[in-house]
Amino acid sequence: MINDGRGLLAAREEGSGRLHAPEQDGMMRTEIRDLFLTPFDDPINLINQRGGIFILQGGPGTGKTFYLEEAKRLAIASDFLCLHATGFREEHEIPFSAFEQFIHVPGIPDTVRSAVWRLVRRTASATPSGLAPARLLQDLFSALVAAAKHTGMVILIDDAQYLDADSHSCLLYLARRAQSHNITMMVAYPPDAFCDGIGDRLDLLGLPGACLLKATSLRENDVRTLLERGLGAERATRLAAPVHRISGGNPALAAALVRDLRVAGGIEPETPVPVGDAFRTAYLAGLARHPCLAKTVQALAVLGDDATPARAAQLLESCPHETAKHIAALECAGFLGEGGFRHPAVPGAVLGMLGAELASLHRRAAALLVAEGAPALAVAQHLLAAQERPDASLVPVLRRAWQQLLVAGQTDRALACLRLADQAELGEEQRAEITAELVHTLVWVNPLAAEPEVGRLLAAARAGRADCRALRLLVAWLLWFGRRDRAREVLVQLVETCDPSHADDEKRALSALISCLWPEVLGDPAVRGYFRTAQDSSLAPRYGATAIPPSRTAVVHSGRLRCLLSPVAAMEWNDDHEATGRRAASADIDARPFWKLDLAAVLELVQEGETALADRLCEEKRTRLPADEFPARHALLAALRGHVRGNLGDPRTASECAQAALALLHEQGWGVAVGLPLSVLISAHTLMGDPSRAARYLERPVPDEMWDSSFGPLYRIALGCYLLETGRPDMALNEFIACAPKGEDRSADPLGCSGWRAHAAEAYLALGEPEQARRMADAELLQGDRPTDARGRALRILAVVDAPEQRRAHLEEAERTLRGAHSRLPLAQVLAQLSQVDLADGHTRTARARWKEALSLAATCGVPHRLRPPASPLDEPLAPPQPAWAEGGQPAATGPAPRHTTGAGGLTEAEWRVASLAAARRSNRQIAAQLYITVSTVEQHLTRVYRKLSVRRRSDLPGLLGLQS
Repeated sequence: MINDGRGLLAAREEGSGRLHAPEQDGMMRTEIRDLFLTPFDDPINLINQRGGIFILQGGPGTGKTFYLEEAKRLAIASDFLCLHATGFREEHEIPFSAFEQFIHVPGIPDTVRSAVWRLVRRTASATPSGLAPARLLQDLFSALVAAAKHTGMVILIDDAQYLDADSHSCLLYLARRAQSHNITMMVAYPPDAFCDGIGDRLDLLGLPGACLLKATSLRENDVRTLLERGLGAERATRLAAPVHRISGGNPALAAALVRDLRVAGGIEPETPVPVGDAFRTAYLAGLARHPCLAKTVQALAVLGDDATPARAAQLLESCPHETAKHIAALECAGFLGEGGFRHPAVPGAVLGMLGAELASLHRRAAALLVAEGAPALAVAQHLLAAQERPDASLVPVLRRAWQQLLVAGQTDRALACLRLADQAELGEEQRAEITAELVHTLVWVNPLAAEPEVGRLLAAARAGRADCRALRLLVAWLLWFGRRDRAREVLVQLVETCDPSHADDEKRALSALISCLWPEVLGDPAVRGYFRTAQDSSLAPRYGATAIPPSRTAVVHSGRLRCLLSPVAAMEWNDDHEATGRRAASADIDARPFWKLDLAAVLELVQEGETALADRLCEEKRTRLPADEFPARHALLAALRGHVRGNLGDPRTASECAQAALALLHEQGWGVAVGLPLSVLISAHTLMGDPSRAARYLERPVPDEMWDSSFGPLYRIALGCYLLETGRPDMALNEFIACAPKGEDRSADPLGCSGWRAHAAEAYLALGEPEQARRMADAELLQGDRPTDARGRALRILAVVDAPEQRRAHLEEAERTLRGAHSRLPLAQVLAQLSQVDLADGHTRTARARWKEALSLAATCGVPHRLRPPASPLDEPLAPPQPAWAEGGQPAATGPAPRHTTGAGGLTEAEWRVASLAAARRSNRQIAAQLYITVSTVEQHLTRVYRKLSVRRRSDLPGLLGLQS
């Protein structure tokens, strides 16, 4: 164990009392010696006085032991006789245990050794403690005087507070007589040794000529000097302030930090000073020799942020005045700063000193805080640290802490509170409530992990001990994993036992979830009536995208959806959106189920046609969640946003979101809802021209129950699009037709997948059945006049199958519809078609603008290849004419021109395009319209072409260019 002072220069070798100086610390010996000796004066000056009593006073690590070691070295070097001993707490009850150490000092005269031995042997066995025979004391003193007569003598006593009573009485006897006989005495005490009223210590201090020397802390300049020798001037200047702050000016701690810095090597300017093994060892070693101070530090470490001197005293069952005195001493020594620890790594090291006592201290700390009415989180952290079965009276405290931790995003600690509460002696109903809360919390992390607790909760429900909230939770979990028989059982119990007029928000959320997971059950009259009560009691005015300022979040303005944000978040939102975006990440976290917070909100917006707002809501909710917490909720939000981005015609972002969702939550944890991210990925990769990757997602197994959920049609549509893309329109049509809703409510569409009719129309068109395509497109248009992606698709189909004179009207209506639906890729495709119509009608300026916008939208979505170019590209290079094919199936040598010049005649790219169209018998005006250039520019290009190719007539161009007429 490293001792005070010695820890700066040397460490005790394990199992011996010898000291060694590590090579890396040798270079700092001179600087440390000077720093330690400054407050006490140079020991050689005291030794040379040849008489006197010097009392060294200082806290742990302030250099008392170092000073005595240095005094011993100097005394021996100056031929003084040096007697030295140390008080040990474990030997406090052994008579003359300290003076007995003099016998083992090498080089002392035999007369002194014999006198000490007689005193120790006879007094220890024959005399009550503290009453040494005067004759033996006189013999010892005479021997000491005789030995000191010529050379002088130095007596050094370290940790004198632990001297046994006999040794202390003998020391006083010698001290009263030593000053006039060339005997110098140096005795080291802790800072509070003369404040506790112990008479013999006061007697020593009150002797004539006694001098009290107090240790002082190092200044920042002193620390800089130490650092310069060990680390160099540049690093010393930068690190002096933080090292001085962390060490509190304590020499032992400062030197230990220097050793840690050497081990760490170079650290960046903004990197905190590392606290390593050397610092922790020096800190604990200093406390080990001061048990009262150590207990105070341990109490403060156990109490943590709730530590006060009064609470520490209560925890230790000690006098508040004593505890305050210990804290002051620790602050003076640099072990504490302003009543707290100087570095966050220190409390953990201190608690590591405690064994079985640690749990007891935490339990007592919890009881203390409960009695004071402290916050639940403060009490819970001690109960968790104690890991003992709690009393039933503490369960409400743990449950309050669970809720607060869940709101704060600390799911692991929240679960720990509930599991600890579950160990208490509880009634069956209260245990069922805690089990429901465990399920509730686990579904935020991974719904599958809640399966054991779900089994317990289901048993409680069957025994009639589960409340309505627990029943709703059970229904949701069971349906999530497709366990419909049990879900129906619990749902029947819910309808029969729970008042439908209560908890409307939760019932609406559960209804939205059921409509996704098992819409068929909502056809039951009793179930439908139960949920309709909640839906009818909260009708609010319809909102629209145009009425909402772009700088605000629409959800806050919706009466129905305001509950989806936490109350704090809802109240704090204001016009300054940037300011609100900087709020704490936990502002949108509360203890409600995530399907109530997220799924119900997004579905309601999708059903209202507010797809862009649903996208914004998903993104805002994800950014407001802690990044490393609630993986299941993060995954659901990512999958929902992927679905929404797919509806907005953005397959690239959609695939990124869905891929992130599957990475956050394993497929087994998705249950029936796995169809959501998989359908997004299949559809997105199909649109992005990567059907092989889409096929890999199609190979993944899905639960059978998914097909009867609302995720089934989503998956079928994605599969149908894949089949259509890969040339199997008949199979694709079967998948689209299978999406037709079943049951009485044929308008049910919670996930916004009613576009199956438009997709079916596209399949019919690919099969060469325009009348069937028109019928499906008309059926889609009858679903409502709200702007949707499906409606835009249907209008595109009509533009193909209806009369040519109606094409522009259909496409322009499709453009308005898709702009209102914010559906970017379908809009790009419609704009590309409209540019063709404009080009054919001679509206070149409008055609150019629409084509540019189409290209921009398609590029933003990552699928520019999905656009079918007009007869000739507008602002892109023309696709060159197909080359003439020579015999053998190989193209003739006169193929398409390179990008800048041709091999024959050196035509530029622009000249090649004009010449190609001229060779195809286009007029100059037609060429100008097709290339969006003026007729004059066409004439100039042709003039240069004729000159380079040495031709006079347009009819000569096909042969020279290698083109078929």
